[in-house]
Amino acid sequence: MTRAATRLSCLALFAMGAAAALPVSAETTGTLPPASAALVSNAPLVLSDGDKARYRSIFVALRDQKWSNARAMIDALGAQDAMRPLALSELYLAKGSPRVELFDLLDLLNKAAWLPKADQLSRLAQKRGATILPTLPQVQKMVWLGAAPRREYVAAVKTDMLAQALAGQIQTYIKADNPIGAEALLASGEAGLTPEGLTEVRQRVAWAYYIESDDSNARRMAARALEARAGGDWSVQAHWTAGLAAWRQNDCRAAAPSFANVAALAGNNDMRAAGAYWASRAYMVCGEADKVQNYLKLASRSEETFYGLLARESLGLPLGAAPVANRFGASEWQLLKDSPNARAAIALSAIGETGRAEELLRHQAKIGGTGHYDALIRLASALSLPETQLWLAHNGPAGKQPESFARFPAPNWQPDGGWRVDPALIYAHTLQESGFRSQVVSSAGARGLMQVRPGTGTDMGLASADQLFVPSTNMEFGQRYLEALRDMSATGGLLPKVMAAYNAGPMPVERWNSEVKDKGDPLLFMESLPYYETRAYVNIVMRNYWMYQIQGKGSADCLTGMAQGLWPTFPTSKGMKLVRLSKADGRGSMGGGSD
Repeated sequence: MTRAATRLSCLALFAMGAAAALPVSAETTGTLPPASAALVSNAPLVLSDGDKARYRSIFVALRDQKWSNARAMIDALGAQDAMRPLALSELYLAKGSPRVELFDLLDLLNKAAWLPKADQLSRLAQKRGATILPTLPQVQKMVWLGAAPRREYVAAVKTDMLAQALAGQIQTYIKADNPIGAEALLASGEAGLTPEGLTEVRQRVAWAYYIESDDSNARRMAARALEARAGGDWSVQAHWTAGLAAWRQNDCRAAAPSFANVAALAGNNDMRAAGAYWASRAYMVCGEADKVQNYLKLASRSEETFYGLLARESLGLPLGAAPVANRFGASEWQLLKDSPNARAAIALSAIGETGRAEELLRHQAKIGGTGHYDALIRLASALSLPETQLWLAHNGPAGKQPESFARFPAPNWQPDGGWRVDPALIYAHTLQESGFRSQVVSSAGARGLMQVRPGTGTDMGLASADQLFVPSTNMEFGQRYLEALRDMSATGGLLPKVMAAYNAGPMPVERWNSEVKDKGDPLLFMESLPYYETRAYVNIVMRNYWMYQIQGKGSADCLTGMAQGLWPTFPTSKGMKLVRLSKADGRGSMGGGSD
């Protein structure tokens, strides 16, 4: 049997749920190789201990304002050493440093117009009386290249003030788990609403019924929302609600066209792929195999989305992403070896001056032309500079399109206590939580890479909240929290529930275990979570996890399992189990599997 045929037969088993009581398990592993595997022998990416000591001493002296010591060490560097002009620029522009004369400024600018701070040096030279300045490299405009696709929050209809006011009042009932009250309020206030506003408020009530597991009323209200014939995102949401509610009622004849409408009408890539994938599931149950193939192919076109990846796995299509070991090689070094910014960035990265290294690579991207762009992304990856790798993936010369791996950095980092959790999972959360920004603080006070709250960290032994700004410490406490969630009864060690708990907390997940009618289906569980933010979070982090697994070894066992209707368990050093819940309502014990 071909791989595609095997995947489709597994999908049929999943869609029908006929074997929900069967114990199914498989052990998996998913570990990223270190980014350092990408380094090549003919590129000076590894400095001698002597060079590291010299460079480090210069920047220590600059920080300590020991200007004469810094100048002496800079002058001792070789004339062709890219660190020499860089360190001079730092000395000349440092607050409180000795006055630099015009001759020295012009000499530096003539030799190193490539410096990121060349414009500041030029302005200082003008203040010293310069009338003719060296020509600086032309800075090319960097345009937004887009980000990894994600499902977007549907905004309220701004053109209907009555609908906005009514939606706010209805939300009070929805938060109180009272869709009946919400519908009664809607009935008394919907006169005068625009078609768009009417669609929105009716769909809000339909979704309120859905999350209360009242599928009949959810379908009824979704149909009423569509009666307004307004089109737009709220109509797409009404089709989605109708499809999910019909699916839960085992009505594939109604679910399939509803999901197909989502696939046809959604403007958002992730939502379109979701509609297509669920349409394929519904048509599978209905026995319309030709439509199954068509909708899987449609979903597979959105290849970086959660459902696009599921579809590609089901069809046996390539999953993409360049293997880590092939990222930065001799060809990339040939492009960058004559770039002082690239050479200096390598040296700075080696001595822990990552902020300066990132500034150099970003500046080189602006002055280096389109030919350097891909090589710079690969160098940022090899040097474990994930913030800059992401920046370059999102900003570049017009017309460029980075490879998918660029949007999923995998730095060669390690938690304080070493890796106990699959690094791919830690990075999947980090990418969503902070975009690898180690100093970010949320409005709720969560800090650093994995957005760990100081209170949570203190409960697990954190000595100081400021430690959470240290990447290795933040990852350690993020790892500990994930392990704690894994061991809680609320999650049962099931990965989608651990992800949901990381976002919403374990108490809501405990409640959803009894409230969410998921029929033992991990995808239905994910799509039926009451909190929009958590629904989106689990979708995105799971997609991230798959992409990291694919980067590391070309496949994702977690993805393979979920394409077959299996729940992935939290990955351990022994791998991951893939299990099917033993009861059709999804609230029983798990069957099968051992470490």
